Amino acid sequence: MVYKKGVLFLFLFCFYTPKTTSHAFYVSVCNVYMKNEKLVFSFRVFKDDVFDALNIVGESSNTTEKEKLKISEYIVKNFKVKVNEETIKLSMEKLVFEGSDYTESVNLILSTNLVGDIKNFYIKNTILFDHIDEQMNVVGITTKDFKTTTTYKKNLSERWIKTQ
Repeated sequence: MVYKKGVLFLFLFCFYTPKTTSHAFYVSVCNVYMKNEKLVFSFRVFKDDVFDALNIVGESSNTTEKEKLKISEYIVKNFKVKVNEETIKLSMEKLVFEGSDYTESVNLILSTNLVGDIKNFYIKNTILFDHIDEQMNVVGITTKDFKTTTTYKKNLSERWIKTQ
């Protein structure tokens, strides 16, 4: 009898895959670029991580406008940026979901009008640091004459980036 239970356990352990699977790494990506006199910030964050952090339940296809606003406000609250030492306000242009299952991402596009040349950026990126210890956030910046990528972790969440 014990043998049969052991074989059954081994069978279930080896061949049963749970309906929900967690992804193996915790990362968000933000691409910063110029488009039509605007500075655009395009974010991609794993949907399940954002939903867990904000206590949102359900499928992305059923996400309400109120929940989308909550997601946008969370990202804006945790992503502070200065251009040429001046704090800028980011406005939401679009929020969509892409992918499926555990690799589904929240894609959020924020922007601001830009006046003049960019001499430097200050970025403080704490997205999901309050919920996931292993979280890493990557920011890629591309302007006319400048290109760089920086990473942010819980112990290094802010940086000055000189473009000139």
